[in-house]
Amino acid sequence: MKEKEVIEFPKVHSHGAGIDIGSRDIFVSIDGKESISFKTFTEDYKKCCKYLKEKGIESVAMEATGVYWMSLYEMLESYGLHVCLVHPQEVQQVKGRKRDDTDACWIQKLYSAGLLRESIVAEGKLKELRILVRERSDLISMGSTYVNKMQKYLELMNIKLRNVIAQIHGASGLRVIEAILSGERDVDQLLHLCHNSIRTKKKEDVKKALCGNYNERYLSLLKENLRLWKEHQISVRNIEKQIEDLLDEMNAQKDKGEKPLVKSLSCPARHHNPEIKDLHMKLVQQFNGVNLSTIAGINDSTALRLLGEIGADMSRFPSVKHFVSWLGLSPKSKQSGKMKRRVHSGKGNIAGEIFRQSAQALSTSKHNAIGAFIRRLCGKKGAHIAIKAGARKIAIAFYNALTYGMDYVEMGAAKYTQQNMQREIKTMQKLAQKYNYQLIESV
Repeated sequence: MKEKEVIEFPKVHSHGAGIDIGSRDIFVSIDGKESISFKTFTEDYKKCCKYLKEKGIESVAMEATGVYWMSLYEMLESYGLHVCLVHPQEVQQVKGRKRDDTDACWIQKLYSAGLLRESIVAEGKLKELRILVRERSDLISMGSTYVNKMQKYLELMNIKLRNVIAQIHGASGLRVIEAILSGERDVDQLLHLCHNSIRTKKKEDVKKALCGNYNERYLSLLKENLRLWKEHQISVRNIEKQIEDLLDEMNAQKDKGEKPLVKSLSCPARHHNPEIKDLHMKLVQQFNGVNLSTIAGINDSTALRLLGEIGADMSRFPSVKHFVSWLGLSPKSKQSGKMKRRVHSGKGNIAGEIFRQSAQALSTSKHNAIGAFIRRLCGKKGAHIAIKAGARKIAIAFYNALTYGMDYVEMGAAKYTQQNMQREIKTMQKLAQKYNYQLIESV
């Protein structure tokens, strides 16, 4: 029987190991041929770290599996081991051959040959900030469930409050709902609880909307969901207090120089603004004196989320193209022979999604150049590509601001439209000259 030929790659990491992580067991391979298992308890993690040190291992590669990797990652680093965290797609094997013990061997082989790309992992206080900012977003998202349920029970009683008030959990809406729950049924008294602008512009509509078919069962459910929503708001405020304290700690570690007196140039978010004292000044300090509010689509709330996801250190990205590619905002292509076509890009990471949300908000702006760009491209390529392209422009401005200190200059939608029209005129003139036509300007 003919012996199998072994294909070898040059070793880049000669003292590297591979780890496959699960909820109950982890598998460790130091040679790419065999693997041993450890339980996922803290005591077993310590045994794993000692085992790796005894075998002369200096670095370890492992998949980012859920949240299971985080505790092991920190423990491996505490033992002086360099950890290369990789995306699961980087280590996918041939279908039908996936087993935890063989995965560890496969990861070790790929890592030893230098075929794995290391993911960017937040460290120290930045990791804590990321967790807090994400938790705040999750709490806001969960709280919206109770707002929808409050709207449901109001509709069941045919109280059309949502038709006359944009947000039923705003100041006016809450006052009206609480008065209804306390037994108030007089529409004139309920109208008096609304904001002056609502009373002035929608007086009769509000009265009609508040004439409902009240039901005690629905009222009790409305009260319960209002209570749960308020509890979520208390939790959000507690998280924001922790974020404020953490930002103070992070700024205390920076230079003790004079604080920059920079005002925010962007409009605050319409909803869910963080209640953090001097948030803008603290963010400017974290971003090394760069005022990101000059960039269209980025306000203090957005900048806080970007700080948690990306940080202020752009040296990890060799160029702006690497940065937008990491965000999932660069166009992807697939070439085979003479055929070259674009492929559908994946979901991307949370940071890329933040830039997409900013672009989505700008798409309705009538005075912003990026908004005009998105609307123009939307007619040609569709909304998905237009939003992605707009997000890429914002991300490039973000990178340039933190890397080179370049200020974003807003030209405005009118100037952008004028420049685009001039480019189109030049194109038509070239085509007319090519085919011996003459352009005549209409009066």
